[in-house]
Amino acid sequence: MNANKKGTPFIEVKNLTVHYTSEGKVIHAVNNVSFSLEKGETLGLVGETGAGKTTIAKSILRILPEPPAQVDGGEILLEGKNILALSNDDMRKIRGRKISMIFQDPMTALNPVMRIGNQIAEGIALHEKVSGKAAEEKAKKMLEMVGIPGSRYRDYPHQFSGGMKQRVVIAMALACSPDLLLADEPTTALDVTIQAQVLDIIKNLQQELNTAMIMITHDLGIVAEVCDNVAVVYAGEVVEYGSREEIFDHPWHPYTVGLFGSLPDINSDVERLSPIAGMPPDPSNLPEGCAFAPRCPYAAAECRKAAVELKSLGGTHICRCIRQMEAVQAPGAGHN
Repeated sequence: MNANKKGTPFIEVKNLTVHYTSEGKVIHAVNNVSFSLEKGETLGLVGETGAGKTTIAKSILRILPEPPAQVDGGEILLEGKNILALSNDDMRKIRGRKISMIFQDPMTALNPVMRIGNQIAEGIALHEKVSGKAAEEKAKKMLEMVGIPGSRYRDYPHQFSGGMKQRVVIAMALACSPDLLLADEPTTALDVTIQAQVLDIIKNLQQELNTAMIMITHDLGIVAEVCDNVAVVYAGEVVEYGSREEIFDHPWHPYTVGLFGSLPDINSDVERLSPIAGMPPDPSNLPEGCAFAPRCPYAAAECRKAAVELKSLGGTHICRCIRQMEAVQAPGAGHN
């Protein structure tokens, strides 16, 4: 699933499979996921809560709790090197410097008994080998970059609002100018005005530093604004993948179509939105065949018989659907 074929991708995830064990049940969180990303590009991971998006990101950063999590198979190649095979010491050198993550919940991402400036400066001093004073000055600049006065360097997390804590987490993630940024719902706790400012900050730094980014979000508006490529994730699988234009102009999988159908459209005169019926499947008891079949209005008997393979639709666009031609477009229709 390589949208850019200019040699070895900067990061390539190959057949990643992860499960959790809970109360004697095996929860299949990520199932044979593959994608690649070049430096400077942004990939959007889109899907409902519980689809496996955050598990994919935590697998890349290698911060899954083991147990209950376990990587069952696959490779994560960073500049051609499989980071799943690295020692813990080698991985610690990569976290924060080469790969950094903006966590979804700033309440648990920050140490409540440590001053926020010190939490930012700690990573700078560790990875950039600078003096404490230099690390403090850079940490203050990072705070100001996300709209927080540097004078608040010595404040504690409880002295900040939820939105400000989220901006502190973003400052921490960007402090060492990482090559790959994993952004897990980075604007969830922010109001609309600050959302736009933060996205601009992330985009500007990404362009300046040629940073690759994986954006995990439910917000298709954010995907449209910042992502180059999109992977639609359902029940731990990538069900559709393509460039932003391919996904937005030609959504093909019934699940992708359902996501777009549940969005309000100011150009359409409709009284009610069209939500996707039903609930995501239990990851400890996934259905046979297509995982989306129980919710799909186009499902047929063959959809429930065996696993569905990804098929090319032309360009970089691929989809995991048996009846995609009949389900989404007129029979025989296609695009390149």
